[in-house]
This record gives sequence, structure tokens and C-alpha cells, in this order.
Amino acid sequence: MKQLIVLFCTLFIVTSAFAQSEDDDYTTELKTSFGIKAGYNNSQMRIEDQGRDYVQREAGIYVGVFVNFPTSETFSVQPEVIYSSSRYNLNDNIDLIHIPVSLKFELVNNFTGFIGPEGQFLLGIGDVDTDLFNNFMFGFFFGASYEVAPHFFIEARPYFALSRLLDDGPGVSRKMNTLQVGLAYQF
Repeated sequence: MKQLIVLFCTLFIVTSAFAQSEDDDYTTELKTSFGIKAGYNNSQMRIEDQGRDYVQREAGIYVGVFVNFPTSETFSVQPEVIYSSSRYNLNDNIDLIHIPVSLKFELVNNFTGFIGPEGQFLLGIGDVDTDLFNNFMFGFFFGASYEVAPHFFIEARPYFALSRLLDDGPGVSRKMNTLQVGLAYQF
């Protein structure tokens, strides 16, 4: 719960810090935009199980929506809501809701870089009992996008977990990082 409060406080502080007044020159030129995205989701689960330490990689998909709040010609804040599903074990998928907040900055030649915090909510893991799992995880991401055509973007972002998906005492834990590569359309 503390991590959820930190996520919302960070979002509030970032959007407040970069807010523009109504009589600013940029207000008439900069417009809030919305968009959709979808792509490939690769999860990497680091598993520690009673002395054995290994990595399990699985593929999946993600779909989501975003809203972009420009604060200047080169900087914007973009909160998103993304649903992802990828294989957890042989018979079950892990379903998550990602809430990233991107701090985006324009680079050169249609490239944009971004970085920010991300909260993840566990929706379920097939038939697996999730009582021992954390329902909320927190981490950070960074990445880049390239505008291939007007309003169409290719993007890639790795996510690095700071909290664990499962922490069941000494010697038993699971931490999940992801890599998302996909397309976005901005209205």
C-alpha cells in the first residue's frame, strides 16, 4: 500500500511541477493527445527456490491506452494504463495491469526518449493460488520511440522491478522484469 501512495504522490508532483498557466504562450500551441498501443511483452522471471537460482523467460502481448500532456515543445508527461499477459508456467498465464508514468523528452530525427516509475497490479496467474504473491509491484523503466509516420510510433522499454512478485521466506522468491516492444498510435 505504501508503494501505491508513493506512485500517486510522484504522479501528482511531476504533473504539478510541469503545469503551465493559462496565459502562457505554449498553451495555445500545445495540445493534450490520447493514444493506443500494443505489442510484444517478454517477461524475465528471476527465481530463487531453496538454493537454486535461475531465470525463466516467457513471451506474451500487451495492449494499452495513454494520454500525453505536453509541458513544452520538447518535454511531456504521459501516464498510461497497459494490460499484459505472458506465460507464467507450463499451463498458466500471468495477467498484469501496468501503470507507467513517462517523462518524455524529444531527441533528434523523430526519436523520443522517456523514463519513469511504474506500478504493476497482479490480476491473476491462471489456476495458481496467489495468496502468497504481492498484488502490487513497483519499479522503473526507460526507453525510446521513433515516429515512423505521422502519429505512428515504434517503441521499446525495459522495466526493472524494485519489489518482488513472490517473497515466501528465505530462499524462495520471484522477481519479474519485462521488455515491451510495440506500436503506438497518437490521436
